[in-house]
Amino acid sequence: MNEPADGMSRYVVGGVVVLCLLMILGWFATRHELPPPDQQSAKVETVRPAAAFKPDDDFPPDKDAKATAVPAESSASTNAAAIYGQAFNLFNRLSQEQKDILRDWETNVDASVEVELCEQLRPICDLMHQATAVTNCDWGIDNPINFDTRLPHLAASRNIARAAMWSAAHCRRDDAAGAADDAVSVLRLGEQVSHSALIGYLVDVNLHHMASAYVSQNLGMFQGADAQRLAAAFGDPAYGEAPSDMINLEADMAQRLAAELASMSADEIRDELAKVGDSSEGPPPTIDRAGALAALAQVVESDRQLAGLLQSSTEDEYETWQHHAADIEASNPFARMFLTGLNGVMDRVRGAAVEQQMMVAALTVAQNGPEALVTVPDPASGQAFIYTETDDGFDLQSAYVVKGQPYVMHFK
Repeated sequence: MNEPADGMSRYVVGGVVVLCLLMILGWFATRHELPPPDQQSAKVETVRPAAAFKPDDDFPPDKDAKATAVPAESSASTNAAAIYGQAFNLFNRLSQEQKDILRDWETNVDASVEVELCEQLRPICDLMHQATAVTNCDWGIDNPINFDTRLPHLAASRNIARAAMWSAAHCRRDDAAGAADDAVSVLRLGEQVSHSALIGYLVDVNLHHMASAYVSQNLGMFQGADAQRLAAAFGDPAYGEAPSDMINLEADMAQRLAAELASMSADEIRDELAKVGDSSEGPPPTIDRAGALAALAQVVESDRQLAGLLQSSTEDEYETWQHHAADIEASNPFARMFLTGLNGVMDRVRGAAVEQQMMVAALTVAQNGPEALVTVPDPASGQAFIYTETDDGFDLQSAYVVKGQPYVMHFK
């Protein structure tokens, strides 16, 4: 097949896999608890395209890696990604048993194992702390990003985030400042990967959830400046732009696909759809080039509208968009390949905004009492979160509904 057709295959396969991933990744597992971080990240591993995520190939174990900070005069000191890359290499030097331990920050081990692991995690965390202070982060990704662009730093970032949260929970029990540094470094890392296409944003949501789960269960240890640093990291206003940016990026990718599709014949388009179609779903949609281009134009328009809604919208405006997207999917099977799953993404976007604001509210309550809740409103309602005192802390309830029930977080 000619070169444009090969490109079409890469684009559509990548698009379909990513959209399937968006459908699989759920937001909340239960009414009162966030899903364990490993459940979400494990799904990223299971369904990712083989050509898109190969962190072990791109960041192989480096036997000569040093447990030292990057010198100020080094060019790496001006690029956070270069510093993170050193942390990736150090993580890869850990044994498989150690990596398995780090999958869950609540995993307890024997004291001797903990001491050894903490020693090996310290340089990883030190590098992450150092990268946090560097504003520039160039991952070296091909630009522009397309559906088949390789993003090996996403899985690698998840790995070192796990290391930092385990460090906070086990190596910093008596070091609130150090634990806060570890949590802040995970939040900052999440923001740095959030601009790597829509899947990057979803990985970022997972990293933020790791930090939220840890801080919410250890809220009492963070006071004064440590609590303020955490609240500032969770409430970073610049972070709110990421979802809109990523939906716009999806629209850009669909536009580039349309440009490539325009050079194909009708037979080539049908051949490519037959290759990527799911036989269990029946034959692929029959569509000519004009129909495919029209469908992609609708996808781009719908994505642009959604990106605008993510910046500022009402519930009624969002529901209008949902109905419009559903009409497009119903009328054009080709468009459905690209729009299916966006409602699930929106659930995660909105849920993440609530969780992050709830973390800021909880840290504020811990410092200033429940009367301070009025200063940190619930994004879902514009009103204060509902506060309930418990035996070991307190609950905050949002107007955001998960599986038919208001979302509640417990803090202690």
